[in-house]
Order: sequence, then structure tokens, then C-alpha cells
Amino acid sequence: MDETVRDYYESAENTAISRRRALEELRRHQQDAPEDVAEFYADVGDCDIYQAQAVLRWLGY
Repeated sequence: MDETVRDYYESAENTAISRRRALEELRRHQQDAPEDVAEFYADVGDCDIYQAQAVLRWLGY
């Protein structure tokens, strides 16, 4: 794994983020089309709070 990617992923350990922040991460990774968001909710859950690493794992980190 690339050092920068690993650092980004590891920096998210034990960090909770809001739904809004999770959706912002999806947008930053061009994964914010309605079908992408629906897939994200199906895979990770439709929650108010997410573990940041779960979001990053879904994004492929």
C-alpha cells in the first residue's frame, strides 16, 4: 500500500464521522452519483454516524 494512502487510512482509526462528512468523502472520490450512494448505504448502512475507516475501506483504501 502506498505510504500516503496508508497514512490517510491509519489516521482515520477510531474516528467517527457524520453522514454529511461520509457523503463528502464519497463526493471527493467521485462516488456521489445516486447509484453510488445507494450502494454505499446497502454495503455500509444508512447511519447518522460512520467509522471513518469503514468509509475509506468502501472507497478502496
